[in-house]
Amino acid sequence: MKILRYIYGWILVRPRRWFFRNMICAAYPQWKIKKEYDGRWSMPNIHWHILYMTIFKFFKWLYYDGWRPFCDWTGGYRRTFPLIARIIHKIGQTTSGYTISSGECFHCGSDAGDQFELSEDETGKYFKLIDYGTSYTPDGTDHWFRGITICPKCGHKEEYSDSSL
Repeated sequence: MKILRYIYGWILVRPRRWFFRNMICAAYPQWKIKKEYDGRWSMPNIHWHILYMTIFKFFKWLYYDGWRPFCDWTGGYRRTFPLIARIIHKIGQTTSGYTISSGECFHCGSDAGDQFELSEDETGKYFKLIDYGTSYTPDGTDHWFRGITICPKCGHKEEYSDSSL
């Protein structure tokens, strides 16, 4: 099953991630070619900006608000979460929702592959600690770590790091 999920990731999930990442990077239009501070050249991104203003915003709406009218909200909180609302929310979550807040495996799109959750694995099965330490900053003491997360569904390995500040 891991091989099928891995193939599914290369065919369907990764291209979608690339597409939506390019759209969010074009939140502001760039009309001319310009040289960046690090020596790279940036090309005009009008086509990505138009996609950002249309497609990305629509899927962002699906992720945050598009599914809500299908639920029962009596008493001020959600009482039901019908299938149609779950489907709409999942579509928004796997497109622009991932770009905004992650929360799933980069490769296969499984919720079980959330890097934040996997980094709390103390058994060492899904998270391999590479390095950790303390840095002193003007804002206070920063405790940080860096490691490799392993998705339980597809086996995709990716580096993950976090800190206290």
